[in-house]
Amino acid sequence: MQTFLKVQATSLIATGIDFLTTILCVQLWQIWYLSASVTGAVVGGLASFIISKKWAFAGNNQPVASQFSRFVLVWLGNAAANAAGLYVATHFLDIQYLLAKTAVGILVGVSYNYFLQKDFVFTMS
Repeated sequence: MQTFLKVQATSLIATGIDFLTTILCVQLWQIWYLSASVTGAVVGGLASFIISKKWAFAGNNQPVASQFSRFVLVWLGNAAANAAGLYVATHFLDIQYLLAKTAVGILVGVSYNYFLQKDFVFTMS
């Protein structure tokens, strides 16, 4: 249960970084919201990996390179699912991009990220 709570806290921090990056890209630099969302996902993903490695799964002694390569695979699936969901929600359902990003992010996080990080990326031997 402690690992689950740490992973959820890590996710909240990384999501905050993702959203802040996305909003700054859209509002300050006038970057298209889908491109801004991918940029936010990259920055948030890097934060998530670092925090997960150092804190949430700190007892894991696997080499960083192998964990990072698995993390990138999971992150690519995460980014694709989030971008596709965001596109569908904004273009077909006409939902504002931040609301859509929030809903899609929660859905993908609960159904995809936690389990793959725990069982594939940071497997505890």
